Amino acid sequence: MMSFTTEEMTLLSAQMDEQLRELRDLEKQLKSGASKSGSSLADEELLLDKQRKEIKEIAKESPDSFLHKCGNKAKEILCQESSELSKQWQKWGDIRNEDVLEKLGSVLLIMGYSGAALQILTVAISVYVIRVGLNAFCEKYCAD
Repeated sequence: MMSFTTEEMTLLSAQMDEQLRELRDLEKQLKSGASKSGSSLADEELLLDKQRKEIKEIAKESPDSFLHKCGNKAKEILCQESSELSKQWQKWGDIRNEDVLEKLGSVLLIMGYSGAALQILTVAISVYVIRVGLNAFCEKYCAD
């Protein structure tokens, strides 16, 4: 099931790149002048404030609660070692924007989201997954 047209996919991928760039810039600002050993998931959640607000606004529930629901629905495509996204992550430590957008978009479509809400949520969650890392996301939000 295709969630987005080619044009929408190009636009959403560009939005992801921009949000990831903003997060890297914010992280540099926060770290400038202070040496810090590694980032924790809690630090990432502070950085991901914009995405968390978008999730809360559209889903009408706490970001953690929604990410758990979404994570459980997307467990097979995100967290199973045999999944395409998991294989990409293990090999490259990254996932192609289009792949994560398409897979998560399909999950959100099944969950009943469409139109602008579908696009905003898909970008926000995709940025979240890539930023915190697929394995950390799965451990926190795709728990059995």
